[in-house]
Amino acid sequence: MRGRWRFALPNLITCLSMTAGLLGVSEAIAARFESSAWFILLCVLLDKADGTVARWLRATSRFGIEMDSLSDLISFGVAPAVLALAFLSGKAAATPLAALAQYRALVYAGSFLYVIAAALRLAKFNVVTETYGSKFFFGIPTTVCGALVASYFLTARKYALPIRTLEALPVVMIVLALLMVSRIPFPKVGRRETLVMNAFTLVNVFFVYLCGLLRIFPEFLLGCAVIYPVVGAIWALGRGIKPPPLAPPSEEKPPAA
Repeated sequence: MRGRWRFALPNLITCLSMTAGLLGVSEAIAARFESSAWFILLCVLLDKADGTVARWLRATSRFGIEMDSLSDLISFGVAPAVLALAFLSGKAAATPLAALAQYRALVYAGSFLYVIAAALRLAKFNVVTETYGSKFFFGIPTTVCGALVASYFLTARKYALPIRTLEALPVVMIVLALLMVSRIPFPKVGRRETLVMNAFTLVNVFFVYLCGLLRIFPEFLLGCAVIYPVVGAIWALGRGIKPPPLAPPSEEKPPAA
């Protein structure tokens, strides 16, 4: 029985991440936009933690993978989209462009495409994880996209950047949607080949958790969310990393829900 209980802890962390994502949605609807964005960033920390704990306890499972994906869809798909919708086109919209039907349509299109792409990205990850291996993602992870949207929003608000900076958010989300469903390689965060790189990774992870938990320095989190996929993709492409060919869809009858 003890062996089975070790699976409960990573799944509990996943449930906490899902709860934080739902709080991000509710805060956005209540027009507490900064709070909503910080809850999304808390989900990023919890998402990393549940995988780490599962590996430490040797408690990875198919059930845990499915739970994690459902949580990620809420936390990094739905919550950022609701934040953008509420801020840019809701009753408490903070931009004059909200009065324009064309702009509202762009906001809805960007948000909806972002959620759909997140769902496709997570479904693909579940199906081809064994094919892709443990070193690379192909298509930018939803976790990074959620972190980028939230930290982008918080940084713009912290420095009182022109409203045009946030009015561009629907376009940013469309670009992220395309990157999620792409097959561009991105290295996974994990153990590196040299002591220096491992130390660099650990220091950055420490400060990411510190900033996320204390709700400080969103600009640092934004920098990490931008630099990681850009540098990682350039490095992977420079080394000639290519996605493996996908197997044809299985014709087996799916199990009943």
